[in-house]
Amino acid sequence: MPTPVRTSVFISYSHADSVWLDLLNTHLKPLIRDHKVEIWSDQKLRKGEQWRERIHAQMAKAKVAIFLVSASFLGSDFIHAEELPPLLKAAKRAGATLLTIIVRPCAGSFQDSPLSHLQTVNGPQTPLSGMSVTAQEQVMASVYDELRSIFRGAAPKPTTQTKTIKTTAVAPKTPKRVTVTVADKTVAQEAAAKAKAIARQKAIAKKKREAAAAAKKLAAEQAPATHKKAAAPRKSAAKPATTRIRKK
Repeated sequence: MPTPVRTSVFISYSHADSVWLDLLNTHLKPLIRDHKVEIWSDQKLRKGEQWRERIHAQMAKAKVAIFLVSASFLGSDFIHAEELPPLLKAAKRAGATLLTIIVRPCAGSFQDSPLSHLQTVNGPQTPLSGMSVTAQEQVMASVYDELRSIFRGAAPKPTTQTKTIKTTAVAPKTPKRVTVTVADKTVAQEAAAKAKAIARQKAIAKKKREAAAAAKKLAAEQAPATHKKAAAPRKSAAKPATTRIRKK
């Protein structure tokens, strides 16, 4: 028969201490609602149910057992014979957590009980019944914190099946880290400003040259024609031919 998975909380108590069970259940209610943890005590037994078998089944799957200890608890033959032995065995062999809360005075009888070697939530000398209401609430709140820590840490991690492929791992090259100082930044800024100034001066000189050339061209176009070509020299007028008449 497979071993039951321990996922719940089992509360062992005497019916004479039901008032403390009710207070504990009040504090553990968020654990049931928000974390889906089963909190079980014999108050959940149904009419006609085989109660002994159900109690043993619940103890078998308890990850945490809480004992509400009093003189009535320690005097119960059923608790002593039916509940304590399997729960103490589960703590030793299956790693179950046992939390002991002293609800009413029982220091003497508690020292003779099988629970005396366990660390208690509150000491046998300071039972809940002798505390202020605020102190009682603080003890129950500490139990809630302990259970939340146990069950939140026990949540199974999702598993995925992956195919393993053998590859040769190549370590990535670490890029060289270049350290830029304030002085370097200043030099770079000065060089950039100087380059901009030189480019600006060249642009201004180019514009001046272009303006001078345009002015020269315009002046040449507006000059008089005599400046373009020298006038050709005029030819002298031909003298009329004279005919000499000879005398006969």
